[in-house]
Amino acid sequence: MFLRIGKQYQFSQIGRIKQRKRSHIKYFSKPIIEGQYGVVPARAVPSHIQRPSYISETKPIYGIYEGAPVVHNQDMIQKLRKAAQIAAQTAYVAQKSVKLGMTTDDLDKIVHEFIISQNAYPSPIGFMGFPKSVCTSVNEVCCHGIPNLRPLNGGDSLNIDVTIFYDGVHGDTSVMAQVPEMNPEITKLIDTTQKALYEAIKICKPGQKFSKIGDIIEEVAGDEGFTVCELFTGHGIGELMHMPPTIIHNLNDYPGVMVPGNVFTIEPILLMRHDQYLMWKDNFTVVSPDNPSAQWEHMILITENGYEVLTKREDETGI
Repeated sequence: MFLRIGKQYQFSQIGRIKQRKRSHIKYFSKPIIEGQYGVVPARAVPSHIQRPSYISETKPIYGIYEGAPVVHNQDMIQKLRKAAQIAAQTAYVAQKSVKLGMTTDDLDKIVHEFIISQNAYPSPIGFMGFPKSVCTSVNEVCCHGIPNLRPLNGGDSLNIDVTIFYDGVHGDTSVMAQVPEMNPEITKLIDTTQKALYEAIKICKPGQKFSKIGDIIEEVAGDEGFTVCELFTGHGIGELMHMPPTIIHNLNDYPGVMVPGNVFTIEPILLMRHDQYLMWKDNFTVVSPDNPSAQWEHMILITENGYEVLTKREDETGI
């Protein structure tokens, strides 16, 4: 959720979207248009559910972006396991709920109600002003889409990015969902993105360079003719949603090696081709017009002997 933007980029460098006629649309006959569909206000969270600190602080701290990678103790790791599993269960429920004709606001309602049923808080609500319980990025929206009243059409694909707050820590994961009938090229992109995530996870262990993750993802994407979105990164996670280390998904020279107790997200976005990124006036939604994208995400714990996927879902067999 809310991938940290890479240090070499600033949002001011992303073009503001200008709605214009496109002479040719290859992938999407109904492009996503800014402001076409309404956004329902955030749903209420029961008062007994613990809130993250940024909800009540006058000067909220959303993350720590510099310094050594955080090493968590066993008590914190146990909390992160629980939060990660709630996030994973939420993502599973959301993915299985996707169907033709429902809106992404319908999906927001499903996600919201499941999260609060677990006595957890939907971390997106209030995070830097985000107005909903989940990010839903449809088709050419590559990141941070806000759920709205647009119905899902046949052939749509979407990323569902779930983050929850429970017992003082965040759990973070994302999945892809599809509405039949899918363009086989987009299905291949989705499958390749998941493969890139899995292959990157498999090299995680004590002593491994953080930068190696980007090498693997770049290689998997390139072998299939896709490109890696260089704009956003994964991140350490704990009491704050964003903490060191920064996980870069393309070729990089990020310093440092993994040690037991590190917990971080790997969340690559792959695109059909390299093209421009545009941001809507909501300051969240980032699109690459008529350029399909896909993203999957997991939380990884570095153990004494390798790794543990904290957000592994009950239907996953590839890791």
